[in-house]
Amino acid sequence: MKCSSFPGLLVTFSFVSSFFLFITIVCSVNSCKDDRLIVYRVVLNTFWSRQRFPKHYPEWRPPASFSRLIGRSHASPLQNFYELDKVASEGMKIFAETGASDVLDELSQGEGGIFDEFNAPPIPQGVGRTEAEFFVDGNHSRVSLISRIVPSPDWFVGLSSFNLCSNGRWIDNVTLEEYPFDAGTDNGFTFTSPNWPTEPRSKISRLTSKQPNHPASSFYYPEREVLPPIASFQFLKVKEYELSQVFHHPEPETVISSNDVIDPESRPIESNLKSATAASSVSNGPIAFNSVSEYLPDKILSKKKDKKHKLKKFRPPRDCRVSEWGPWSPCSKSCGIGEMIRTRTVIVHPRRGGRPCLPLKDATFCGSARSCGRVSGKLFLP
Repeated sequence: MKCSSFPGLLVTFSFVSSFFLFITIVCSVNSCKDDRLIVYRVVLNTFWSRQRFPKHYPEWRPPASFSRLIGRSHASPLQNFYELDKVASEGMKIFAETGASDVLDELSQGEGGIFDEFNAPPIPQGVGRTEAEFFVDGNHSRVSLISRIVPSPDWFVGLSSFNLCSNGRWIDNVTLEEYPFDAGTDNGFTFTSPNWPTEPRSKISRLTSKQPNHPASSFYYPEREVLPPIASFQFLKVKEYELSQVFHHPEPETVISSNDVIDPESRPIESNLKSATAASSVSNGPIAFNSVSEYLPDKILSKKKDKKHKLKKFRPPRDCRVSEWGPWSPCSKSCGIGEMIRTRTVIVHPRRGGRPCLPLKDATFCGSARSCGRVSGKLFLP
């Protein structure tokens, strides 16, 4: 029994005797149907105000703001995005320090488990709102998001591999409070610190009211037990589509090759001659012939040929065998709902009641929730 696909895992150990150990494994089912396409809207709300964070609050050049939001829906954790307590990738380093996403964008839709890639506009002030829509399905139910805190050495807000499928059901509405993160690539303590690379890079960590434990830190508030959230991510399920078109492969007609036909057992030539002699007993003299075929009447020869083609060699039933699935085709659309198709071929055709062939064509959703012909996402200001 495999539980690698399920995040919930309970292991129970029971000692029956000094020689036996029984292990009971219970997997919590946590998968959503893979024939559904779900559209989610994510809303990034930011609360970076002078009232909440008065220390070193940046007023100009540049003022407090947030970069554009970069998001991916995907299957397993993304290698080039971020994970808490892991060293930042090169793409994450560049984005956290500069806001440029060229390296992150090298791994795009359809690669590395990415299902949809989406962006939302930047927020040009500390308090604001921006949003975007994106696709997920049962095989790609996780979402990762990042937005750079501007200005800052390498600070950002983000969400890593959040699963929108919980206990086999899609989440309808959820809001997650967010706190600042340190990418671990720059040693600066304040929002406007000069560039001071961290060599070697530290692990990605969360900034708190006491960490880093230095009075120069812009988020250092030792009198506070915890920092107030600087932002929040809200996820709203917008639409749900079902894959209605199912491709079936018709069972091919039974094909019998020439190898299935064998010659019938020949009757003794004496019996043939006896029948021929009886049929010609009215003859006055012996009949001369060069071969049995030359002597046998036409009706007898005709029946023999017909019977030869009717008799078949017995063959047992044979099941159909198909190849492995080929690769998915490119998505039919880069924006809106598209389709990807994969195919396989028949290796062995079924025969005489054997198991029929499985479908030879498979289709799945793809595309992007961003609308064609316009910039993805919406921006709201207070």
